Amino acid sequence: MIVCTTHCTSEENKVPAVTVYVSADEHIAREVFTAFTQTTGIDVRWVGDTEASKTTALVNRIRREKEDPIADVFWSSEILGIIQLANAGIMAPHRSIVADAWPEEHRDTQFRWFGFSPRARVIAYDPRRIDASALPKTWWEYGEAAMADPRFGTTGTHLAVMAGYTDQFSTFLDSLIGSPFLGGNAATVQAVVDGTMLYAMTDTDDVHAVVQRGASIAMFFPRHHAGRGGGTLLIPNTIGMLRGCEHPALAATFVDFMLSDTVAALLANSSSRNIPLQPSVAMQFPDLAVDDPLEVDFYAAAARHNQSMSLVMDAIHGDNEK
Repeated sequence: MIVCTTHCTSEENKVPAVTVYVSADEHIAREVFTAFTQTTGIDVRWVGDTEASKTTALVNRIRREKEDPIADVFWSSEILGIIQLANAGIMAPHRSIVADAWPEEHRDTQFRWFGFSPRARVIAYDPRRIDASALPKTWWEYGEAAMADPRFGTTGTHLAVMAGYTDQFSTFLDSLIGSPFLGGNAATVQAVVDGTMLYAMTDTDDVHAVVQRGASIAMFFPRHHAGRGGGTLLIPNTIGMLRGCEHPALAATFVDFMLSDTVAALLANSSSRNIPLQPSVAMQFPDLAVDDPLEVDFYAAAARHNQSMSLVMDAIHGDNEK
């Protein structure tokens, strides 16, 4: 459903508007859209997504609308979907002073998407039930943790990254047999709050949300492998323009705004507590710093996403044969 801001474009007022498809949480997106309109005078028409089908439904919609795009911009709360769209020729390159200065490790080589304000993948647990010192130290030991539907959102992204470690991933698949998945990440954390699950594979924003409600929940940062660069997976938000969109100039303005220090600080201050990438902003939020982020090839993860999801689903249903 399209949700408009207060001054949504109409035939009567002719206020300029950019159309954004967004898979970030609604309350977070609204804060950003309000700040954008206040700064630029440009309104935002937007289409969101549900918690259970985060990102995937919008990616599929954008594919269907390829020849006649409705959206000008795609703001994704993860990264693999927008890489797949870029590889399909659906995302347009965007060059500007801001875009050209964006770090290479956080953008597409052809400037078709840009990563910003990531969340970290963590294990949520109840410190009243288990001491942090007793937690398994690597991701490969959490096959029995509550898991969101792996076909959608950041859980699918994380598993596609994990699938790059062939031997460990094979063992991890064995531990998934019969494991349930619980809709979205918020549901997995709630299962720990309710005491029905001991651990949950989730994102930092979902842990922050339940902590703010007063729940007894903490987060742990397992490693993927020993040595530098083997630590925490950071999954960025991503932003990009749609090829052939109706309002390319407004879209370009929106993309540059999303890469601004203003948005980085807004998202870091929000209930989501996103991690700012800009050093000048990161210095203001030392509590959000992540030691030793995982070095990851998201292009490779995107290429193996479908195959890895098939393996995961087979393992969950007990069809994994090795």
